[in-house]
Amino acid sequence: MYKRQIQNTRRFAAAPFRHGDAEILPGQQVLVVLAAANRDPAANPDPARFRPDRTDPVVLTFGAGAHACPGRTLAVAVTRAVVRELLDAGFDPAALPAEPAYRPLANARIPVL
Repeated sequence: MYKRQIQNTRRFAAAPFRHGDAEILPGQQVLVVLAAANRDPAANPDPARFRPDRTDPVVLTFGAGAHACPGRTLAVAVTRAVVRELLDAGFDPAALPAEPAYRPLANARIPVL
């Protein structure tokens, strides 16, 4: 079984806006790199490091405002339960590869198992 993660999507500007040095005009396409969520070192220092003890992390995974995921609470609860069951059954997270390999796809991140 593969865990598929969609890495990017496109949006179209409804109004003009500026992002860094780029000026985006209404109707222009913007590539949104979902894989970068939570990876901003200004928001979460050392973002590549798994730190469950991180205090006040900036978590963008489930969106916000009108685009907030309605299943956030359920998804977190299911994930916690699965991880707890795996650990209780003797699963050792240290047995996972430090650097997993992924299929070479442009908009999905699919590990090679």
